[in-house]
Amino acid sequence: MAKIPSFDKTRLRYGAHFSVMTSFGEKVAPLAESESMLTAAYNAFKSALDYEDGAIKIARASEYSDQILKEDTKRDRLYNNGKATVEMWVALGIEPMATAAQAVLKEYNNYKVETTAQYDQETGLMMNFLQSFEAAAMKEKLQTLGLTAVFEQMKIANDAVRSLISQRGDERAANAAFDIKKARQATDAAYDKLVERINALQVLDETGKYNTFIAWWSQEVARIKQQILNASANPNANPNPNGNANPNPNANPNPNEGGNGNDNANPNPNPNQGGGGSSTGDPSAPSDPSDPSSPSDPSDPSAPSDPSNPGDGFVDGAYEG
Repeated sequence: MAKIPSFDKTRLRYGAHFSVMTSFGEKVAPLAESESMLTAAYNAFKSALDYEDGAIKIARASEYSDQILKEDTKRDRLYNNGKATVEMWVALGIEPMATAAQAVLKEYNNYKVETTAQYDQETGLMMNFLQSFEAAAMKEKLQTLGLTAVFEQMKIANDAVRSLISQRGDERAANAAFDIKKARQATDAAYDKLVERINALQVLDETGKYNTFIAWWSQEVARIKQQILNASANPNANPNPNGNANPNPNANPNPNEGGNGNDNANPNPNPNQGGGGSSTGDPSAPSDPSDPSSPSDPSDPSAPSDPSNPGDGFVDGAYEG
């Protein structure tokens, strides 16, 4: 007699876990309404899933994220505009601005701050860059170029990003980490009890009313194992069903085409392609540093490889049922 098979729920990412459990709950609800022996177990499962939903929302919704993006966009524009001004004076060759500009441009070239890099990386490098202008001689050069206010505001914005990242981390540690882990454990325990009850009732049932549900969910479990769990366990699996590991030897091995998605696609990558690329290879980074529409922070809802890390990753790998 058919029974619902088990699967490793702990390996599901946050978005996938919640989506899978939601699909299961929606389909089992009619059975619970018609079978009193399922009611208590279903209600416990539904309550646990609602708690998980709330915990995810708490972890994702942080007032600091928007503030970080705002300050990051500000510092990036100041940095880029400052560099453009310096390059203009170098090109014009008008003294004493040209000489001052050459000294400032040297610092730009020395540090090469990537404005599309991950927040912490950019923040640290920009701190070092700005510290190089603390000397009186460099301050004088900024004053000659009319960039004193620009660099002062750049430092204020960079310090703000650093402070806000720290505050957001404290918030997540206090409000999200334990809650989400606890919520998932409660949902999984309630799911196991509900499945156990359904399998037991199936044995006693003579009407066959559980057959359709068990057959459907068994197929979904097989699909979850194949499409989500197996894919995450073996990301380098051959996607070509004909067994040819490289059907097109001239094809770009990097699915992102820009070289940022596969560190091994180019053994000698240019860390600054086009003058604005990210050395971190962050696929979420915006191509236009002045465009605030896409944050350059992978720590802001991007998928974690460790399901015990509740900070991010609630959507990537989501189950499509």
